[in-house]
Amino acid sequence: MTAQNKEKLIELFDFARRRIIQSMELRHCPHAGFYNSVDERCLYCHQGMECVWMNRNDELVTLEAKSEEELKQQLLIAVDFVDSNLSPYHLTRRQCQCENCVWLREVNSVLGKS
Repeated sequence: MTAQNKEKLIELFDFARRRIIQSMELRHCPHAGFYNSVDERCLYCHQGMECVWMNRNDELVTLEAKSEEELKQQLLIAVDFVDSNLSPYHLTRRQCQCENCVWLREVNSVLGKS
């Protein structure tokens, strides 16, 4: 993969970050969304996976230092998250022009899953 392709992978994280943060309820989180693997509250929290993903991929993390495979794997997790939050009655995803579906198609294209 070229540096340009890795840069494109990294750009795709912006949308995923926004979507995941928007879905999180942080008002009552004792750690303000920072996952703590030794706190029992985090272990049993319904937002655990979102917190783990954000802690691995937020703006404070140097994505450029990650391997291409790790970037792809983290994007696949974000794809599953975005896809699972679409309504079952959502427009056909191949033709839909909402920002979620456009992003999903772009990720699949970059990952070679068209």
